[in-house]
Amino acid sequence: MGQSERVSMGDTVAVRTLLVEDDRALAEVLCSELRAAGKKVVTAATVEEALDQLRQWDYDVAVMDVMLPDGSGLEVLRYISSERLPVEAIVLTGHAAVATAIEAMKLGAYDYLTKPVRMDELDLLVQKAADKASLRRETDSLRARIQRQDTVQGLVTEDPAMRALLETLDRVAQSDLPVLVQGESGTGKELVARALHQRSGRAHSPFVAVNCAAVPEQLIESELFGHERGAFTGAVNRKPGLFELAERGVIFLDEIGEIALAVQAKLLRAVESREFFRVGGTRSVRCDARVVSATNKDLHREVQSARFREDLYYRLNGVTLRLPPLRERTGDIPLLAMHFLDRFAGGRKTITRRALEKLKGYAWPGNVRELEMVIRRAAVLSGGDTIDADELPLDIRDQNWKALLRSGPTLEELERDYIQMVLKQHQGHRGRTAKALGIDVKTLYNKLRAQGQGEAENGAEA
Repeated sequence: MGQSERVSMGDTVAVRTLLVEDDRALAEVLCSELRAAGKKVVTAATVEEALDQLRQWDYDVAVMDVMLPDGSGLEVLRYISSERLPVEAIVLTGHAAVATAIEAMKLGAYDYLTKPVRMDELDLLVQKAADKASLRRETDSLRARIQRQDTVQGLVTEDPAMRALLETLDRVAQSDLPVLVQGESGTGKELVARALHQRSGRAHSPFVAVNCAAVPEQLIESELFGHERGAFTGAVNRKPGLFELAERGVIFLDEIGEIALAVQAKLLRAVESREFFRVGGTRSVRCDARVVSATNKDLHREVQSARFREDLYYRLNGVTLRLPPLRERTGDIPLLAMHFLDRFAGGRKTITRRALEKLKGYAWPGNVRELEMVIRRAAVLSGGDTIDADELPLDIRDQNWKALLRSGPTLEELERDYIQMVLKQHQGHRGRTAKALGIDVKTLYNKLRAQGQGEAENGAEA
């Protein structure tokens, strides 16, 4: 059996277990019972035999006695730790060996059992240890996939559309074409802009970002182009604008669709001729800055509605990079979740398969930015080293309701499904469910009865 091979048992995968025990009679009993419980068991009677097995084959769990003919089972544990093998160890000790058990736990053992061993307890412990080993393998696989990518700018993806976008980005980076990045809020438009800057010949010059939506309309012109002393009340000194500060580098105009039409005309001149006037100035200022802009609006539609200048649109739109929303690239969610978790937890925590499935089932209106915050909060709030589904600070009730609306059911079906969703939310308690629905308990009883659901089927008493 090769190192990556697993033994299939029907629809499940057998837990591959290494049993290290020199007492032949005990080893036969433990081996027989574990195999009867569906485990794939290989035995070893010495430290050397155990190490030889671990060097050759891939195990999920190692169950080992401490006292062996050629040494201590702790030597096997030290080998597992030093080689960073994805194997969880369970140590078997005598009642008097408490100190040994403590040392084993310090060396990374999953748990220990004292002899004589209860088989039901051992089997349960082996299964739990195997689950942890499986989680570690999945985590290591995700981390390896992340490491194979260029994550300098946090652009972690295996999505075909995103990979195509990054290939285009690499081709465009070395040119001076203006780039328009389109995508919903939170998809990573600024990350794309920074990647363009870093992969271009302007990487050693400034990257200057401005959120156009955050600057008041009366100040945006001064912010972009600067002003002369005395240009307006409070202008006591000359101030260079962001275009000047981005000399020989990149200026990133985020939310470009929010700029007022009056300023758009002056921005057109700056993009077109690479020169502009400061507010209150009489001499033009030349500036060599590459323009990268971003928007969550459909600028073509804005042009048709006369809210955005057509000539400016075509000047900014040298190349358009369209970022897909996270709900269209759900395959990236495990990678992104692990990327953020390692950043915020320093590689000390993992995330379960159930939690990842919950993340993949969410619609992510806030896109990657929202996912980042969810993982950051989970990393801080979770008590252990593993984040499970119920520890995610994520409320999917609204998403479930939106999914119902998209499915096109009848009004009667909508009401039935919504009542069941709220009933489940309140653990079947009809009093709290009625209150949440804004109806009295009697009305709820009548609705449930009309839906053919008796009292016994509907949870706790009010």
